[in-house]
Amino acid sequence: MIRDFSRHIISIEAHCNGQPANLTQTAKNLWKTAAKAGDWQIHYTVYAFDFSVRGAYLSSERGFFDGACMFLSIEGQEHQTCTLEINHLPKNWQTATTLPRLSENHYQAANYSELIDHPFEFGTIETIRFEACGIPHKIALSGYYADFDRERLRRDIQKVCEAQLQMFPTPAPFKEYLFMLFVGDNIYGGLEHISSTALQIDRKCLPKKHMEEAYEDYISLLGLFSHEYFHAWNVKSIKPAAFLPYRLDNESYTEQLWAFEGITSYYDDLFLARSGVISPEAYLKLQAKNLTRVQQNKGRTKQTLAQSSFTAWNKYYKQDENSPNAIVSYYQKGALAAMCLDLIIRQRSNEQKSLDDIMCALYQIWLDTRKGLSENEWQQKAEAIVGLNLQDFFQTALFSTRDLPLEACLKSAGVFLKWQSAPRSHGGALVETFDEQPEAPDFGARFIQNAESITLTHVFNNSSAENAALCAQDKVIALNGFCCSDFVQQWSQLSIGQTAKLHYFRQGVLKETETIVKAAEADTAFLKIDNRQLLEKWLGITESNLTNMPV
Repeated sequence: MIRDFSRHIISIEAHCNGQPANLTQTAKNLWKTAAKAGDWQIHYTVYAFDFSVRGAYLSSERGFFDGACMFLSIEGQEHQTCTLEINHLPKNWQTATTLPRLSENHYQAANYSELIDHPFEFGTIETIRFEACGIPHKIALSGYYADFDRERLRRDIQKVCEAQLQMFPTPAPFKEYLFMLFVGDNIYGGLEHISSTALQIDRKCLPKKHMEEAYEDYISLLGLFSHEYFHAWNVKSIKPAAFLPYRLDNESYTEQLWAFEGITSYYDDLFLARSGVISPEAYLKLQAKNLTRVQQNKGRTKQTLAQSSFTAWNKYYKQDENSPNAIVSYYQKGALAAMCLDLIIRQRSNEQKSLDDIMCALYQIWLDTRKGLSENEWQQKAEAIVGLNLQDFFQTALFSTRDLPLEACLKSAGVFLKWQSAPRSHGGALVETFDEQPEAPDFGARFIQNAESITLTHVFNNSSAENAALCAQDKVIALNGFCCSDFVQQWSQLSIGQTAKLHYFRQGVLKETETIVKAAEADTAFLKIDNRQLLEKWLGITESNLTNMPV
């Protein structure tokens, strides 16, 4: 997505040799001045109140910036050495960054690209240190949070980092690594950088003291760490040729994002199990949720993974109320495609090869050539690396909207998958037996529950809600004559085939409609372990990580 960070510049002026110089804006992000030799200074003020990991933020309590939204580049001199000086910080503030430091508040980058690839965090910072495979790592925590199990966090993240480092060839793509973790309220996100990552998480995700097995919120934090760390190899190193060089004010089109975000999304959870910080059961629960999310998204029947990657610029990153009906996520379905690819390779090679071999070989190629992968080159190299013809899989997974061979792939890893009808809120599960699920009534929309009404945000194709001609932003106030104080519970009491009457406001006008209650489709994933030995072989579970695994 083109972020248009230049919109945050609220004043700008130029001086040459101490004298004011004309500065003319010629495009939304471009200023020009007369060519003149001398000592030039450009003064500009940036509005900094972007709370995300990609922007700039400054208050009396904290500062943060990603260099891409802060620093102007000088056309034609992007390869020159850059120095950065940070002044006027409050006396009690600390700084966290991996940009090479020359002195106390003085930094240096080899070029503009390196300058913007080292975010900064300022304020009150707590630092947790550890080494992984001899490489120093730091977690720089900021924000407001209660006491938590620091040793558990340190130990678990260290295990995840070591597992990833041990998979790839040396040298690692960094000599040190920094996790910049801002803890707040109802936030989540991460952005990878060359030797660091900016993370945001809800404070409830920090590990509680005396915790035994990792709980769901903490696992989401571990997965975020794992995901952004894996990007050091897969995106910051291995990358599409379309991204070389990065053009920050123009789209760079590629069909390969499934291989970079999707594969990374597959490995982020996989490394939690492989490193022993979560159990195989906890891992399968995560997979059941992702399987269900993808299967319940009708966009998977409209858009291929290749199209999802290519059109990310104006579809995935500019979603609207119809997006669930029109697009598929190259993160979520990409992760499932990566899982299938891994299991197919293992099966066809008699466990002699896996997706690990492809990733390691691609990283070695990057180390040797520093070249990106052109379109379709990822698939070609993958086949050559494992010595298998995978054209049938790639055609289905990447260039068609046909369903992935999920049941067969998981069965080869000792896991049975069964799709069953369940309330949309169920989300999927790991079970011991496949019990018959009663048909569940499905409204077929996303909504916000208000005190006595619901406000629709998305209406799914071929659903009860769409058949009632309801639209996003409609405010439903009554179901069969009763106010919608708990719509999920109220709808769940209806019978399949029953006629439901709804009253709603649309643009301030009261309207009435009817619809037939439809049953939820069999799109909820239920997983069952059939062969634990095969499962542990797939997950890379060994005696050493079984010893320390939570129970």
